[in-house]
Amino acid sequence: MRIYWYWPFAREEDVALALATPGPGDTLTVDALDRPGAPRVTTERVSVRARLPEVPSVAEHSPRWAASRVRTYRVRARMRREALSTGDFDVCHVAFLNQYTDLVDLPWIARRVPLVTTVHDVVPHRSRLPAAIQHRLLARLYRVCGTIVVHHEDVAAELIERFAVAPARVHVVPHWVSPFRAADDRRFCSDEHLVLFFGTLRANKGVEVLLAAIAELGPGSGIRFHLAGRGDADIERRVLEAAEQLPNLTAEVEWITPERKAELFRVADLAVLPYTSFSSQSGVLHDAFGSHLPAVVSDVGALRASVERTGTGWAVPPGSHRDLAAAIRRAFADPGAWQRAADGARTVAIEQGPEPTGVALRAVYRSVLELS
Repeated sequence: MRIYWYWPFAREEDVALALATPGPGDTLTVDALDRPGAPRVTTERVSVRARLPEVPSVAEHSPRWAASRVRTYRVRARMRREALSTGDFDVCHVAFLNQYTDLVDLPWIARRVPLVTTVHDVVPHRSRLPAAIQHRLLARLYRVCGTIVVHHEDVAAELIERFAVAPARVHVVPHWVSPFRAADDRRFCSDEHLVLFFGTLRANKGVEVLLAAIAELGPGSGIRFHLAGRGDADIERRVLEAAEQLPNLTAEVEWITPERKAELFRVADLAVLPYTSFSSQSGVLHDAFGSHLPAVVSDVGALRASVERTGTGWAVPPGSHRDLAAAIRRAFADPGAWQRAADGARTVAIEQGPEPTGVALRAVYRSVLELS
């Protein structure tokens, strides 16, 4: 089986999944963005090409910004078409959808090769369109997505219910876990605790809620916080201001290397995901699993089910800084519960590692080929 992945946002730590997916006699070609941290791999069976153009860095919402995005999306779609025209692939997996190009491009792909797509976000984290127009656009997009992969049962249910997608088209393949921590050495420490917020700083991430919780807990709680990542300029500015004002908060508002990311998760005692809205599964939560790190999450998207069904953390109502602060206190007040959550995260890291996830993806591809 000759597999093509269109995976613009692949990371270095995702190489393990790419290497684990092809079976004996299979090959895999991956197209990813040409940017810092992108993987570049060439083996006998796997080729990861970091060659897709990144969107130029210009002021958001300016005319140049909009034009640069349109041009970049078109170039990426053209490069994908060229790869599929010349690569003689048996299956194409589009791992990240683009609602502005894929309405036209996916039907073209499906006429040439069996098509699989991944739906990460049932609705965008931040829509730039009126709700009714956004819904109609997504409904049309999902109709042309071929076989759909999602990373959690709750995401599948929302996709089916909100957009009338036929259940037979939707396959649940749990989100892979990149293993950051091989040893079973995550143990509760009674000294000062460190809580980590990691990832893109967006409006739906609940940063303001977290900052209010940090202020409520205060430096006398014995709990420190570290925020790491880049994102919206106004949120970056607010985080930096808060880091100057709150003695129990430090921040790295910059691009985080894979090595630094692994270190941050290694030294933390708890991950926090205080999202205010979400229609997806979280890669950051699975980064925490990969380091056997318990988590406090908001009850949005697949987050609550992910920690409660696996015993890996605690869920709180979205938007409440008092509930968030109380849950963080509770996580450290019961060492036995914290240790059980850490052990649960380690179990998830094993069960959803690259090898079992690769096997599950191959099964989807073979089912698609049998129907084509």
